[in-house]
Amino acid sequence: MGHYPSWRHRLALATAVVSAIGVCGAAAPVMASRVTASPVTAAPVMVLARGSGLTVIGSGAGYKDGYVTGSGARTFGAVLVRRHPGDHGRAGFGGMKITPSASAMDTLVMSATNLQGRPDNGDAVIVHNEDNPALLGPRGGETGVFQHGTATFHVPAGHYWAEGVFADGRATRLVVLPQFTVHGRTTVHLAERSASSRLEFSTPRPAAVRMTSFTLFRGAGNGDLFISGWSGSRTSPLWVSPTTGKPTVGTLDSDTAAQLTSAPGVTGTPYAYNLAYQGPEGRIPAQHFTAGPANLATVRENYHQDVASTGSWCTIGGDVMPDGAFSFSCRYFPFHLPGTQTQYVSTGPTAVWQTSYGELRVVAPGGQNDVLRHFRPGQQVTQDWNAYPLHPQPDIQVLHGFLGLRFPGFPAAFRAGNTLALSPQAFSDNYPGHFGTGFSGGDGMKVTGSYAVYQNGKQIAGGSPVHGIKPVPLSTKPSTIRFTLTANRQSSMFRFSPETTTTWTWHSAPRPNATVPRSWSCGFTKTGLQRHCAVQPMMTLNYQVAGLALNGTTAAGPQTVSLSVGHIQPAGATRITGASAKVSVNDGHTFRAARVTSQGGGRFLVRFTAPAGAAVTLRVSATDAAGGSISETILRGYGVAP
Repeated sequence: MGHYPSWRHRLALATAVVSAIGVCGAAAPVMASRVTASPVTAAPVMVLARGSGLTVIGSGAGYKDGYVTGSGARTFGAVLVRRHPGDHGRAGFGGMKITPSASAMDTLVMSATNLQGRPDNGDAVIVHNEDNPALLGPRGGETGVFQHGTATFHVPAGHYWAEGVFADGRATRLVVLPQFTVHGRTTVHLAERSASSRLEFSTPRPAAVRMTSFTLFRGAGNGDLFISGWSGSRTSPLWVSPTTGKPTVGTLDSDTAAQLTSAPGVTGTPYAYNLAYQGPEGRIPAQHFTAGPANLATVRENYHQDVASTGSWCTIGGDVMPDGAFSFSCRYFPFHLPGTQTQYVSTGPTAVWQTSYGELRVVAPGGQNDVLRHFRPGQQVTQDWNAYPLHPQPDIQVLHGFLGLRFPGFPAAFRAGNTLALSPQAFSDNYPGHFGTGFSGGDGMKVTGSYAVYQNGKQIAGGSPVHGIKPVPLSTKPSTIRFTLTANRQSSMFRFSPETTTTWTWHSAPRPNATVPRSWSCGFTKTGLQRHCAVQPMMTLNYQVAGLALNGTTAAGPQTVSLSVGHIQPAGATRITGASAKVSVNDGHTFRAARVTSQGGGRFLVRFTAPAGAAVTLRVSATDAAGGSISETILRGYGVAP
């Protein structure tokens, strides 16, 4: 997938793929965050080597399945004796796990009746071992199909839970048995009628259901977690069986989510609801939910674009479980650009949301992505998307506490030992937390760029940033770093801000004991997140053009651009000492100085005049008290109306 600056960008892309499986395909379990399973199967014996007296009947990633014959039993016993000294104290023999033979297993008969109360045919049931899911194989469960009302399994004795899936093309009914015990020959019954609660949502404004989902988080007694996700729609609703008693082995949590859009025939600004409701611990509740001011936030969105087109948006997110597990999904919905819409989002204690949109279609090289955000009940927010001028921006972190730990931010510039990592995202807008699609291309469009890194005036790295900027080795001595990034995407679809050149300068030195806050990370290690690194004091610029219309233009005559100067997160704030600006209305052939007035705290007003029909090229510079600087040129940053 290439190089992306943040967990959030990867999340948006990955979960879009997961949602495609859950929404467009047949209802099926979806494995999501924090799922563990051992490579063990329900075959009689698992072996990892030949010559052990076992006959191998199958294999997979890290395991082989087999059985012991009478003639092989002596050889197998000798192997165990040889391995015993080295394997003493381990849970097994040299990586081998022995499970009972089929004849020693218990028989589980799952019976089922359909809506008419008759024996079911053709529907499915999935059985999971709740003591150790791996006992039923690397997938964590066994699936059977009812024939004449029964499906038979041969399983080890123990605690189990099951999901019955009844689908007739018009609806899907999910029957969950949270826990039962298998001992000897055991019969357990599923009744399709018990899936009596249809996923339904009441909203303050008329809205049409576009997607619903129900996710079950079932923690096993050994700490493993299985996440099962099911989707429905307006034309194919999902029904679930409510439960009352809590399981005595492991944990059970559930989450119900939905996306709804303006009802057909509703005029005015389009709107949408993104809803998520976490069920009570240990139980599956009735599936009717009411959205209102007490559990909703309002996000008013303005989408800027210089060339009118049809785009698509997706708001992904939902509840995060107490142990950090989650399963997010969304659909991409078409809408007209430029334009406006209102989104209402659930405000559960651990609910997070991230909106992304693309020009033309999902794979187009335009659009913006947001960071994951948590909203408060009754909160009202206005977001400006793609407001010009566009330029490189860093990742930011707006989550705190538990959610910040679960979804850490990644600094746009950090030093780990004597290695420098850089990841500003090109073609981003000026709303904190939005980042553009960078150097990704699409529809035959070629997006190009270059970068160069200098240490004490000597170039030490450079090349194309299209596939990411490679880690840069630095000297062990304190030095001055200069980093230049150019980005270019020429197309009739991108009249404004098609090309940028940004240069950052700062002082850097080794800081072996430096760490980032707990809601940030410098990358991943085999044992988890890496937090030992020093964030570099790279500066930032943000622009707000007064009177900017959704098509990226302002009225001719006096122009005012609000300029905010700062530093990337989570670098410490250093006093901003000054800023200057020049403008061009002839694509950068000539520049003239603009009047810059300080408003204090790194805020400035840039004033100049521009004629009708012009495109304004901006060249802005700023400095801080630590000797850092930033200089940026944005070709045809925004337009002036004819």
